[in-house]
This record gives sequence, structure tokens and C-alpha cells, in this order.
Amino acid sequence: MNSPQPVNAFDQASLEAFTSELVAAGFEPVPETLQREWTGPIHYALAPLTDADHMQIRIRDGWPVTFPYLFADGLHTNHLTAEGYVCLWHEGDGSQEWVTLEGFFNRLAQWSHDAQHGWDPAGLARDAQLNFGRKFPAVATFNLEELQLGGPGTWGAFHGEKLHEGHVNLRPRPGPQSQHLSGLWIRTGVLDVPPRDLSELQQSLNRSQKRGLSHKLASRRQGNVLEPSGSVDLILLCWDRDNAPLVLVLALEGIGDDIDALALLPGPTDRDSLLLRAGPDANLLQDKTVIAFGAGALGGHVALALAESGVTRLLLSDGDLLLPENAVRHVVGHQGSGVRKSLALKVAIGEHAPWTNADPLPSVPLTPDALGSAIADADLVVDSTGNEALTRAISLSAAAHDKRVVSGALYRGGAVARVQRQGAPGDTPILERRPECGYELIPPGNDDDMIQPAIGCSGPVHNAPPAVVLATAALIAEAAIDVLCERYLLPDEIIHVHRPLAGEPPFDKIGRLR
Repeated sequence: MNSPQPVNAFDQASLEAFTSELVAAGFEPVPETLQREWTGPIHYALAPLTDADHMQIRIRDGWPVTFPYLFADGLHTNHLTAEGYVCLWHEGDGSQEWVTLEGFFNRLAQWSHDAQHGWDPAGLARDAQLNFGRKFPAVATFNLEELQLGGPGTWGAFHGEKLHEGHVNLRPRPGPQSQHLSGLWIRTGVLDVPPRDLSELQQSLNRSQKRGLSHKLASRRQGNVLEPSGSVDLILLCWDRDNAPLVLVLALEGIGDDIDALALLPGPTDRDSLLLRAGPDANLLQDKTVIAFGAGALGGHVALALAESGVTRLLLSDGDLLLPENAVRHVVGHQGSGVRKSLALKVAIGEHAPWTNADPLPSVPLTPDALGSAIADADLVVDSTGNEALTRAISLSAAAHDKRVVSGALYRGGAVARVQRQGAPGDTPILERRPECGYELIPPGNDDDMIQPAIGCSGPVHNAPPAVVLATAALIAEAAIDVLCERYLLPDEIIHVHRPLAGEPPFDKIGRLR
């Protein structure tokens, strides 16, 4: 057994000040812990929640970046582990409220108030897994609607597909495959405090549920975690709180009298849960159609960002095939080599944003009729081709059909990026922009060695750095979302200098031109 070491602190002076405050408040260091652990009188704020007269404070390495742990016996509430650890802050909190004992106790008083009068429901979403006594480093993905759980007081079967050591996918009632894990879903009523071990889970069940679970547990013949046992391997406990279902997914370990449960990280895959990461504009974008010309390095990232943000229909126009060298900057890796860029991008979008219907289109001919037909149903036209002829044709067709356009490209080997908007109130048509009207002309580079000629009659290969491609794609996507949401907070033309062009003002300084 390793002997305790003194606290490894970033700020020894503030640590000594904190421990001095502990002594003044009646705390004493626990012997042989080298002042890591302290015990003292229970704080008055906890009096309504426990009969204990003492509590413990554990100071951790990394003080004051890491906060101290608080332990108290006799508590039964949320944001509390089975060992009595009171969850005052989340790991990574930067407030440093705990640097003084007053700040520490103020946070404890707020925690106690919430425990007595009601927690913020959003803060309880992962509380059950975090506070469960034992955990296993794996994600359990599921869609509650597909699992077809019954009402409170019911229970039933599902199966788990172990995709790899860190991922098990929960599916409805199993077929004959023996390699599947056997699961038992259990639906209870309202649970004020989720169970923190298998014993507490059993206590929360009704008689029928408890009897069914006990029978399944007794039939286990193999005890390894996430391996078929001949009986129940997984438990999905679902209960309601504030009219929303909460879930705890458990993997079982052991057989006979030595069965224990370990909490898996819940991974809901339903549309609403996934859209929580799509950003605040998802509701405004969900009925929008965007036609994206160009599915290459720049256009691929633009289309993916729009899909991830909530756009529900994307028309992808690019007839080129993915080559191995494209994988360096493209959203699709080497597995897409030889596939049309638009089709490969459709697959990538489906993996990130399943709510988006991405339709690959063949290359659109540069004729008024063909372009007009292609953009007819679109709420926005996005051009990320870097093809001057196509950009010109798109601008003309969009103006003729009263369609809004966002066009973006990189110049001078990625040194300069430009994003243009056309069709919003007050915008100057792209083809009418001149320096005398306040629009900068990006000069060509006579000795630009960042653009290499390609083989044969194909176009040049622009060696723009991947970071610049990502930054420019983000700017194009931002401009597109600005248009789709009809905010028009961005100007109709944005030029950003990523690498200064010496002797060529105003492009000789990094940053956005104004």
C-alpha cells in the first residue's frame, strides 16, 4: 500500500490559507493523511438533510485548480454518490469558488437548498450514471421509441449488440443470434433519487418486476461483463421526472450471490437528443433546402456543417471522384477513394446528421436552363467550387430566378479567403462588384509557388493548408446560416487574410478586411 504524500499544489500559499480556515472552523486533519483529509462539524445547511454531526473534506492534488471533495453520511438525494460524496461542482469547473472556506460553504448552502426545493431538471440528465457506485467504460446507445417500453410498472426484453469493447447498441426483442446480449427493460414511476447500486435498484421495483429480475439473475451461468451469461446481461431502468423519461443502463457482472451492476454511459440516438448538439438555429433550419455546388475539400466541410446545424435537405452537385490525395483535407477518408464526391459526402452526412436528406446530383451543365432547374426548389444556393466560370453562371442564374447565393473560395494558395453573398436586400450583384464601389480585387500571384500545375489538361491543385480550408468552410457555413435565418448580420462580402502578402496592401496583414 502506497504511503500518502503531501498535496501536490499549484499554489501552496492559498492551500495553507484554506487549511488555516478549516482549523478556525473546527476541522481537524485525519491522522496519517498529511492534511489531505479533514473532519469537522456538519454545516448548518445540511442539518435538514441528515442527522450526522460531522462531515469530511478531502483536498486533492492540483489545488486550487481541482476542487476539494465533500463527504457526509445520512444523505439521500440527487447529486450524491453511494459513498456519500456530495457533488458540488463538475470536473473541469473553473470558478475556483472553493479557494476560500466561505466560497466552499456558500456553494454547499446552494446545493442543500436545491436538494430540499428541487433540482434543475437539466442537471439531472446524467446524474444517475455519474452517481452510480460502479461504472464500466462503455457507451450504451438506444432509441427509447424503438425499444417500445411499456408504462410504469411494466418490464420486458431487449437485446444488446456489442459493436466493440466500448459500445453496445440496444435493440428490440432479440432474434436467434446467440452472440447477442440479453437485456431486461424495467419501467417505474417517478423516482426522486435514482438507485446507486443493484440493491437500491431492486428496492425501487414493484413485486412483479422484482420477482422477474430475481429469476433472471439466478439463471446467470457466466459472469464476465458484456458477455452472454445465459440469462440477463443488461438492465435498462427507465423512470419519469418532470414529464421526461430518464434512463440508467447497467451491465451485470458475476453469478450466484456475487452479482453486481456497473453503469454504462447512456447514449440516446433519437432525433431530439441528437438535435441538442445542432445549435440554437436548428428549428429555423429544419425545413430549409440548400443546393451545394462543390463537394470537395471546402464544399464537403461546408455541407457537413450545414447538415449538422439542422438543415434537413441538401442537394449535392459534384461529379468528380474522390482520389487518395483528397483524403488529406476532405471530410471523407481513404475509404471513399473511387466514389463520387457527392455520394461519399452523403454517407458522411448520414453518420453525423441523420435528420438530413442529402441527395447527390450529377454535374450540372453550364446552361441557363440546367442551372435554373437545379436551383428551382432551393432556399439558398451555396457555391464552394472555386471555379470562376461556374461561379459566374450560378450568379447569373440565381439573379434571374430570385435566389439567394453564398459563394466562397480560397486564393493565392490559401493566403486569402473570400465569401460573397448575393440576393439579400441591399446586396450588390457579385458580377457588378468593382474596387470603385468599395470591393477589393484580390490580385493574382505571378510567383505563387503554393499552386502546382496538375497533370494533363486538368485544373491546378491548390495547396491550401487544411486549417485554412476548415476556417474558410466555417465562414461560408456561418454566412449561409445567416441568410437562411434571414438575420443578415454579416456583410455581403467578407475577405479574410490567413497569410500576409508582403508588399500587397491591404492583404499584407492577417485578419478580416473592413
